[in-house]
Amino acid sequence: MTHPALSPRREFWLLITIAGIQFTHILDFMIMMPLGPQFTRLFGISDAQFGLLVSAYTLSAGVSGLAAATYVDRFDRKRLLLTLYALFAVSTLACGLAPGYGFLMAARVAAGMFGGVLSALSQTIVADVVPFERRGRAMGIVMSSFSFSTVAGVPIGLFLASHLSWQA
Repeated sequence: MTHPALSPRREFWLLITIAGIQFTHILDFMIMMPLGPQFTRLFGISDAQFGLLVSAYTLSAGVSGLAAATYVDRFDRKRLLLTLYALFAVSTLACGLAPGYGFLMAARVAAGMFGGVLSALSQTIVADVVPFERRGRAMGIVMSSFSFSTVAGVPIGLFLASHLSWQA
């Protein structure tokens, strides 16, 4: 798929947007692990059940990301990205509103599913619009959001969870 070259400014903002999407996807996965004690107490679940909540997100993200390879090229990238991110946000919100374990599990699977496709689509968009000679740098910017979500996002999330609630 051939795209017209973006101005340096537009390319920069596209990369920041894609990195932000990746940041929220990875943070949504990572934030669960340190909140295990709160979840087991709040929902009255075992450590194994909590482990399933974490694994369900990862498994659905992996499967959906792999499956997305067969169909993402059939849709307008921008529209698909916006739709998937909206669905990801709604399913993540549903996690925060979950009244019980079953609902939370379903919401985590949905969030993982949308997040997995978002991750695959994000890489595709970068490959489509960034010229080859700058693509490595562009991918590095996007991939740095994974580390940033762990280094900055998780502590901020834990701070909010301890001072407000886990839904924050």
